[in-house]
Parts: sequence; C-alpha cells; structure tokens
Amino acid sequence: MHRRRFCIGVSGSIASFLTAPAYAWPAEAQDAAAQLGDEQKEQFLLSAEILEQKQLKTGTTGSARAKLSDGRITHDAHVQDIDIYKPLYNTGSRVEANFRDSYKYNIAAYRLDRLINLRMVPVSVEREVDRKGASVTWWVDSVQMMEKDRFQKKIEPPNHADWNDQMRNARVFNELAYNTDANLGNVLITTDWQVRLVDFSRAFRTAKDLRTPKNLTRIDRRVYDGLKSLTAQTLSTKLGSVLRDSEINAVLARRDKIIKLFDQAIAEKGEADVICGIKGH
Repeated sequence: MHRRRFCIGVSGSIASFLTAPAYAWPAEAQDAAAQLGDEQKEQFLLSAEILEQKQLKTGTTGSARAKLSDGRITHDAHVQDIDIYKPLYNTGSRVEANFRDSYKYNIAAYRLDRLINLRMVPVSVEREVDRKGASVTWWVDSVQMMEKDRFQKKIEPPNHADWNDQMRNARVFNELAYNTDANLGNVLITTDWQVRLVDFSRAFRTAKDLRTPKNLTRIDRRVYDGLKSLTAQTLSTKLGSVLRDSEINAVLARRDKIIKLFDQAIAEKGEADVICGIKGH
C-alpha cells in the first residue's frame, strides 16, 4: 500500500508525520485518483466532502491532514490556513521586514510551477475550511523519503544525471518564487525518484534580486522556454487572486535575471552544457 505524505517546513514542521500510514482506501479508489489530471484534481479538492481532519500536533501553522471524498474517489489533502503579516519578524536567523506567512503562496507556487512547465509542485486550491480561507493541497503519493533523509543516509539515486538536473531545476524554481524556507525537508522523493517541492508559505517576497544565483547552472528546456514566455498579463490573470501586484512584479524581475544568467552561460559554454531534458517530466 502506498503511503501519502506531505511536509511543511520550519513554520510548521510535520517531518515526524511523514511515515504515518495512509488511510486504508479501497484499491479502486486509489486507482481512480491516480488517473486524475490537474484540472480534475483541482475540482476534487474544491468540491469533495471533507470527511475527517487530523490536526497536526507539531508546528505553529494549524496544518491538518484531511480525508476527502466525492463518493467515487477518496484521497488525502493537506490543509493550511495560516495568513499573517508582521512589519518586523525574527525568523531565528535574521529579522525580516514585512514578513508574511500565508497559505496563498502554496497556491501561487502550484500555478507558477505549471506556467513554466516544471511539474514539481502538487496541485493546490483555495477553499474555505471551517469558515477560514485555506490552501487545500493534493497529498503527495508514493513518497519514499525526504531529500534530508537521502542526504544524511548517503542514499544514491539510480540515475545521477537525471537526479542532479531535477535538483538544479528545483533551485531555479525556488529562486523564481524567492522561497525563504527552501530546505531539504521540503523536497520529497517519490518511489520512482521524482522530486516534489512542498511548503511555500514563506515564499514570494518582493525582492527583485536572486538569493543564490551561483547555484543556477543548468535548466530544463521546457522550463527555460516557460520562463521566457511569462508575461505580466499571464501572471496577473493566473496569480492575481493569491499574489499582490508587488509580488507579481518581483517574480517577473527575478525571471528576467534568471533568463539573463542562463543566456550568458549558453553564450560562454554552449547550449549542451546548460540546457537539459529531464526524464519523466
């Protein structure tokens, strides 16, 4: 039986929850859920009845694991309703001005991921749960470990080249989204060694500079083309309900710097050393 797991980061860590067994769904319900596309998953998360919620005892964001069913399909979801703003906030390592921690950024990350053809972020929708706005996110299926576990236990991936390129693309996305809580515990590895990125509640800052541009060394062709195709109008249409104008403008500014960086690398090294194709994506 597959295990369904989700992990959020420092703001509400549930790492100890990752190994908990999934609800015992009938095999036919699991098979039906596996066949759903993004739009169907969105509709399910928006309309399926929430049969049960288990509040997580660790963390501070009020996250919950929910059991959803539409009568035909039953699947887990992660529910997060935190939405706070503080003019100054001590994150533990620094003091951040205009600090935000919001469930809306999980939804923005999912939509942005699909706009640039990355497909590493699970489907997430905005829905009212217990009379509060929340992100309701598809529970990541077939997770075998977090990247933190793989790194600590020195477990080698079966295909090093593919793995390294996946991680390089993940770094591109975390730069684009300006994810201040990007860490190895928020990188999930499925049983077929596909990377999934979770917990963006502390992303989408309004900074227009890249955080660690030196880490951007290779990029998937489809992601590169997706980045180049982004426009202010597209982002406003797709992300305007969950991001402010200043946050959208910052995404575009960072996109411009990412493209400039890779274009310079292509000019210096050649496209073959910079552009890659990811197996299974």
